[in-house]
Amino acid sequence: MPRMPRQVIGAIAARQAKRSGLHDPPVDAIFPPGPTQGDAMGFLDWLTRKKEAADDGEGAESRFTDKNVAKLHKKLMNKWYQTMERKRVIQLLAQLGSEEAVTALLGRFTYVTDGSIVDEDEKSIVYEILLDMGGRSVPSLRRFILTEPAIYWPLKALTEIEGEEVAVDTLLEALDGITDRWERSMERMHSLVQSLRDYHSDKVLARLVDLATDENEEIRFLAVDGLSTFDSKQQAVDTIIERLLDDGETTRIKTFIMDMLMERKWRVRKYKKELAGKLPETYFVDDTGTIQRKY
Repeated sequence: MPRMPRQVIGAIAARQAKRSGLHDPPVDAIFPPGPTQGDAMGFLDWLTRKKEAADDGEGAESRFTDKNVAKLHKKLMNKWYQTMERKRVIQLLAQLGSEEAVTALLGRFTYVTDGSIVDEDEKSIVYEILLDMGGRSVPSLRRFILTEPAIYWPLKALTEIEGEEVAVDTLLEALDGITDRWERSMERMHSLVQSLRDYHSDKVLARLVDLATDENEEIRFLAVDGLSTFDSKQQAVDTIIERLLDDGETTRIKTFIMDMLMERKWRVRKYKKELAGKLPETYFVDDTGTIQRKY
């Protein structure tokens, strides 16, 4: 049987109401309005959150042989949970103390919550747990640094537990393992090169010198920034000046170098003749051999 149009049904209802001495009922009383745009957006937001939560935990069951660890990891990776719930999960994983539990804990470093204070607090708790575990956490820490871009906290923990030499060797191994220039690989490479800045071994110096001529401008920038902390090493100074003299180098990097040399008052007298024709007219090398800006 065909369905009567909405307007016809409304008219019939109105006539029946008049006969009963009632006021005309609004059509919306018979046909409630559909969802508003706000309702729709709220529903879409709920769906988005649900999908993100599912994506965060995706693969957990297959990644861990311990089903309990897998379930806890999935909860930990849900950024929409209350912080107290995630903290409870963190403590449960810490109590398990297995290598898989450590790997699950490291997942907390891979995302950022909306509240920066909450985010920092949770990551600090995981960091302290890793330190308490000591050597038991090292295999998982090294694997994480070798494969993930968000290495700040794991690298900090590894350095504290095993020392700078192990941390540097792990960073260099991770860099050696990058064989392509896809987006995720470049994200990892940026993070690794930036992290080298905090270490001052000869191995780090040699790698930063090589990276100073990388094809990627951001990598060169980070390498030069790292080399700027080796002011007592002539090789670092020479490499930085080479970037400044290179006609193909970007204005951004050259400006960074000039401002850095000027601020730190590095002596570049031996390069004065070469720099004379390379520096922008707003910069010059004074009689003491330091770069100055004309005012």
